[in-house]
Amino acid sequence: MFLPRIFSALLVALVVLLPAGCDQARPAGAASGLPSAASASGPVEPKVVAGSGAIAPEVVDTVRAMVGSELVRLREIFPGMPSRAFFVHVHADRDSMPAALTAHLHPDSPGFAMLGQHQIHIVWGEIRRTGASARGVVLHELVHELLDQFVTPHGALMPRWFHEGLAQTIAGDTYLGAREEDLVGRAVTGRLESFGALRKEFPTGESDLRLAYGQSYSFVAWLVREYRMESLLAVARATDDLTSFERALVGRTGRTFPQLEEAWRDHLMHGSGAPWRVLFDQCFSLLLIAALPVLVLALMRRLKSEAVASTRLAEKEREAISPPDEREEARNDEQIPPPA
Repeated sequence: MFLPRIFSALLVALVVLLPAGCDQARPAGAASGLPSAASASGPVEPKVVAGSGAIAPEVVDTVRAMVGSELVRLREIFPGMPSRAFFVHVHADRDSMPAALTAHLHPDSPGFAMLGQHQIHIVWGEIRRTGASARGVVLHELVHELLDQFVTPHGALMPRWFHEGLAQTIAGDTYLGAREEDLVGRAVTGRLESFGALRKEFPTGESDLRLAYGQSYSFVAWLVREYRMESLLAVARATDDLTSFERALVGRTGRTFPQLEEAWRDHLMHGSGAPWRVLFDQCFSLLLIAALPVLVLALMRRLKSEAVASTRLAEKEREAISPPDEREEARNDEQIPPPA
């Protein structure tokens, strides 16, 4: 996820004051809170530093290695990026972070990027707690930063649904457990959010937020398959104060935005396999419901069998404890034929 720019200016002063770590000082040039601009002599490298809490140096080294390896791949997608260095802060856990930051860290979200401030915040404790892929989280946030630099100075004009959808598509990992299967029910009933509603902000409720991530991922992944990554990034770069992202997308694809939405919904329902996955997910429950009468009959037979066995056992116990004379009389009574 990324932190909208409206919050970034309020938080940058606070983040600047965060210690770079218990035993690690901030690198040179970080006094202002922003890394120095890229030099023309070589590639720009981010500064991975310890954030708040007792974060182990080994964890910071692990994240630093991930950032370095993923940037190699991302430079192929975003040529010439990053053009400016940025910080990656690795925090120990949510509880150790300043309240001003945790207020914008969604539940079960292990990181965010502060667009325009060239800062990424990774929360290691949330990665461990949620079982998220650390590499996927790092890659997701790197995409936010590189996309923001790629479209400079118009980063604030990028729709949030595109930012989040592209980050999930490139990372190959959805946020908050978002799934296309969760969209099927709303698509059938016509209750999917419009992309206009997801342009600036996502819903705050847990379920609606997960659906917004899932919808953004599904739409952008479909756009990438239909029109290729290079075309979408060209659309992003064509966005400016006069041309919205949506208008640039229409010009590039030759289809109106409603037509694109309709084509994506058709893919969701008939080409993505999501409805079949929903059905398969429900198969076990449906089989249990179908098998319920058989299970009830089997249970009734078992109870009846146990009742008969219990009665026989009780009779044998009575015979075992009855006096010998009574047992002899009982046998004689069984041998005397009844009168004709």
